[in-house]
Amino acid sequence: MTSRFVPVALLLLAAILFSPRPAAAHPHVWVTMKSELVYDAEGRLSAVKQIWTFDDAFSAFALQGLEKEKDGSYGDKVLKPLAEVNVTSLKEYDYFVVGKSATAKLAFKEPVDYFLTYADELLTLHFTLPLAKPMPAKGTVTVEVFDPTVFVSFAFAEKDPVHLVAAPAGCTQQVVSPDPPQTSQLSEAFFSQLTSASDYGAKFADKITVKCP
Repeated sequence: MTSRFVPVALLLLAAILFSPRPAAAHPHVWVTMKSELVYDAEGRLSAVKQIWTFDDAFSAFALQGLEKEKDGSYGDKVLKPLAEVNVTSLKEYDYFVVGKSATAKLAFKEPVDYFLTYADELLTLHFTLPLAKPMPAKGTVTVEVFDPTVFVSFAFAEKDPVHLVAAPAGCTQQVVSPDPPQTSQLSEAFFSQLTSASDYGAKFADKITVKCP
C-alpha cells in the first residue's frame, strides 16, 4: 500500500469494521452473501468461498476519497490494497466463517484468491478459505457465517445463495437464516464488551448444512 492510496482511510476502514467498537445501533454494516463449497477431484471438501456484497452506505464510506478511473469505476490500484486490508483485518474473527463436521471443527488455511469488485455502487469482497486438510464428503458438514459482535449483519442472497462446486452425486444442501437479534432492546454497554471470542453472534448465524451419502 502506498501513500497515494490514502492509508489513513484504509486503516480507519479496518478499525471501524473489524476492531473492538462502540455499540450504538448495532448492526452498522449489512452484507448480502453467497457461499460456495468446493470439492476436489477426489470428491473431498477442499475449500469454502465467500462472496460478500456490502450495503451502499458502507461501500460509499470505504471508497471515500479514493481515486476513480475516467469511466467512474475503481481500478486495481484502489481495490487491491483495500481488499488486502479487509481480509487481513478479518483474521482475528476467523473470517466470520465456522465450519463443523459431525466430529470436529474444520480448520482453514489463510485466505487465497481475495479481491474486491465494484458494480452498481456496491463493493463485493471475494475470498476463498482452503481447508487445512481436505475432508471426505460423506456425512454432514455445516458452515456458519456470523459476526460475534453483531457489528456486521449477514444475510444470504435471495437467488442462488449457496453452490456446491464439483460435489459428489447425491449431496444435498439446506440454508437456514435465523431472525436477526433484537438489538434495540440491549444496552450499549452490552455490545461494548463483545469481542471476537464472544458467542452472542453465533446464536444468529446463517447456516449451510450439506449432507452427502
